[in-house]
Amino acid sequence: MIIGRDITAQKTAEERIKQMAFYDDLTALPNRRSLETLMKQGMARAKRHDRLLAVCMMDLDGFKPVNDIYGHEAGDEVLVALGKRLPEVLRKSDFVARLGGDEFVLLVEDLEDLDDLSNIMEKIESTISAPIPLSHGESVQIGASMGVAIYPFGDTDTGDKLLRLADQAMYESKANKADRERFWVLFGEEIHKAVSLTPAQQLLDAGALEIWYQPVLNTRTRKVVGVEALARLRDKDGTLLPPAKFLPQLQIGDLSDLTKKVLAQSLSDLPLLNTQGWSLWVSVNMDPRSVSKDCIICLQEMIAQSKVDPSRITLEILEGDDFLEQQKALDHLLEMKALGVRLALDDVGSAYSSLLRLKDLPIDEIKLDQGFIRSLEQRPQDLHFVGAIQDLAAGIGVDLVVEGVETEDILDAIVATGAQFLQGYAIAKPMPISELQAFLQSNPCHDHPHPTSLLGFYAKQIAAHNALKKVICQAPHLTDYRTLADATACPGHHYIRSLGLNDNQRLERLHQAYHRTMAAMGEQLISFSGNGDWSEADQAARAFEQAIIESYWNKKMAEENSVHPKNSSYPC
Repeated sequence: MIIGRDITAQKTAEERIKQMAFYDDLTALPNRRSLETLMKQGMARAKRHDRLLAVCMMDLDGFKPVNDIYGHEAGDEVLVALGKRLPEVLRKSDFVARLGGDEFVLLVEDLEDLDDLSNIMEKIESTISAPIPLSHGESVQIGASMGVAIYPFGDTDTGDKLLRLADQAMYESKANKADRERFWVLFGEEIHKAVSLTPAQQLLDAGALEIWYQPVLNTRTRKVVGVEALARLRDKDGTLLPPAKFLPQLQIGDLSDLTKKVLAQSLSDLPLLNTQGWSLWVSVNMDPRSVSKDCIICLQEMIAQSKVDPSRITLEILEGDDFLEQQKALDHLLEMKALGVRLALDDVGSAYSSLLRLKDLPIDEIKLDQGFIRSLEQRPQDLHFVGAIQDLAAGIGVDLVVEGVETEDILDAIVATGAQFLQGYAIAKPMPISELQAFLQSNPCHDHPHPTSLLGFYAKQIAAHNALKKVICQAPHLTDYRTLADATACPGHHYIRSLGLNDNQRLERLHQAYHRTMAAMGEQLISFSGNGDWSEADQAARAFEQAIIESYWNKKMAEENSVHPKNSSYPC
């Protein structure tokens, strides 16, 4: 009897291990490991019986709000409910597996034609969209986006390839929710939409794409070290369309094609520049929705066929999408990094969530949202935010590229902050490859002392105050406070005079008050232990900074009024 119980317990344990290895804990559906076996068997049966096998990758729409509103337990209830419903509407010859999160894969076998598949899809859609009751009494409704790959179809001799194609089609379906007539997309076919090709799609198909390059300046070497490859479309009338004009007209498939074409041209142009003595790196924009396994394979092939070292390629992923919240997306980024390319997060600051996750992302570079930089002349206080992003980038060990440096004053201010990599019209406008060669041949060098403007002086003062405060806090005994108390010994005293503010007594007075307050703060820290109360010193710093900005605005208003006496757009 004891032996019998032991054998029974052993078999129970073995069954439990098997269940854990091949089935999803939450839904009890087959898992990814089990799916591999099911796909091999399904492909063999399709080949043997001369039938079609449909591999369907499905992602739920509206699932995230369920988690956000009702909690993750409610989300689990939805997944469990679907885990029971889906097998009920499929035939006995079909299978459904859960890959993780809200992703499912359906294997629909024994198909004669696509009409058979359409009938099954209608049942699946009805099942998914039916209300799902939750345990607390509420009910929720969700939808789905699905991509379908058919075996045998082209080069689909493995299950992995079928899954990649289905995954790509699913992203196409998800990106076109507003236009699609059905919730699923068959890989290789045009999406069923009620609209025709947009003008931008027509131009892209007609080969009207041009690649223009905008130089990136290294402020330490004062040299151009890289370029950003920017897409332009040449309209039939010769007009050059910037991305803001045509990107909204493109779908996810178009964006993937656009990235591929821009990268291909860049990889062709870089060796040409290299032979002429300019070893530059290039950055290419990539829509986060186009990042997929298929994209990674394509990237790998392009790098292998190119003469460009992958470390000179930077792929810019736009911030602001929930892309960075998806584990699969992060896995894709790691795979891309493994190819040797650099990854950049573009438009940082446009979405607060990613700032909290930057240290966890596999990135080499961040590009500050241009909106903060272009408006600095109207909102100079945003320089504090720029400084905070600089500290953040340095803290996590990534490069910072500041875009939107459009005017000489903004250039002066950003250089004064100590930012290393700058991009914008004040350095150079985007240009075709022929003009870029001429530009580089002219040996551009931005080698002049900063600050040269009041906005630059303001930026310099912010940086200087933060640095001085840090030194006083960390090593108060190392500073000569008698010298610090004398504002005339400060470089700022020279800046005030070189910028034509000799007669600004208020500015001089606040500058002197700032130095006396900082010196007193340092002496206080020597006399008393602890970090001390910095409120008076910070207030003195803010008062001096505000006086600089007021002088800057007054000067701008005077310049504006001399040109347009009745128009002044600067605040006072």
